[in-house]
Amino acid sequence: MNSLYIISPIAAFLLAYVLIPALRKIALPIGLVDKPNHRKVHANSVPLVGGIGIFLATTLTLTLAVPVDEKVLVYKNTFIGVVILLIMGILDDRLDLRASLKFAIQILLAHFIYSQGVKIESLNGLFGIYSLSAWLQYFLTIVIITGVVNAFNLMDGIDGLAAGLALMGFGIFTFLAFVNGQFFTAVVFLTFIGALLAFLRYNLSQNKKIFMGDAGSLMLGFVMVVSGLELIQKAQGTNHISAVTLGVISVLFVPVFDAFRVFRRRIKAGKSPFHADKTHLHHLILMTGLKHKIASVLIVSLMTFISIIGYLSFQFAGLTLSITLMLLVFFIVTTLLQFNEKLNHWKHFIQEMEKPINLN
Repeated sequence: MNSLYIISPIAAFLLAYVLIPALRKIALPIGLVDKPNHRKVHANSVPLVGGIGIFLATTLTLTLAVPVDEKVLVYKNTFIGVVILLIMGILDDRLDLRASLKFAIQILLAHFIYSQGVKIESLNGLFGIYSLSAWLQYFLTIVIITGVVNAFNLMDGIDGLAAGLALMGFGIFTFLAFVNGQFFTAVVFLTFIGALLAFLRYNLSQNKKIFMGDAGSLMLGFVMVVSGLELIQKAQGTNHISAVTLGVISVLFVPVFDAFRVFRRRIKAGKSPFHADKTHLHHLILMTGLKHKIASVLIVSLMTFISIIGYLSFQFAGLTLSITLMLLVFFIVTTLLQFNEKLNHWKHFIQEMEKPINLN
């Protein structure tokens, strides 16, 4: 097992590094590309094969490196969900499926995962709440799984962002898996890290650029939320359950609360929460004039900073206060960015107003 901690991520990196260019050549003729529009920051069509490459690289690596036994079969339900979301994402990337259909499939998958025993059984002292009724366990599990999958999908808007958040998340999850004694799970996370690093090589390229696509962001969001719930479940009854809970929350914090902020803003404006716009966190940062790669680094840094704030405050004041402080930091940052957005709006309005009128 020790050798797999090194071999698996290296093998996944090499496989993804070889597979992605081949997939890129296939994507162009079949139209599996992201076309530029008023909401996109790129000017040319870009292949949407990153998610497929990550999936193939991790699956092939784990299939070849790990013998099929009871430990592996435990993850078959997650794998089924990953495959379904990958296929749905590919179809969405190519055909632009209805939001209601995608949402219905995500709810069914969340129900399937719950039925297999992966669920939120307790809040582990957060806001003084421990045990939950059966219906509340079901409701929270469905909402959190579908919510995180969508939130992670929404964060995939600029180069390196979704992959950067996933890299940081899988890094934290790897540590939590070791703490829980889940050594095979740690190998799975490290394998994803290897494939993601290869994806970033092309995602950040100028000449061979590829995007993750909905296939990749939906898949990664699903893997992360289900893995997070499993990590919390495995830590139940141990001395470090609160720390593991905090670690999982910190990984999912920025995508989830940014999605919540955006949905609230759209509903308040009388629009559908799924109405596409340019109000996400990365859009707000881009409005400051920074490049999208810098914006990605800043958002991943914000996730890291919020995680550190949460961990340090947890050592002194427990889970509830740490989550509260994390929310406060996120609120301050987004409020400042929204203030800058309003300033830009008024600046543009005044500039338009001052333009001379052509009377001819």
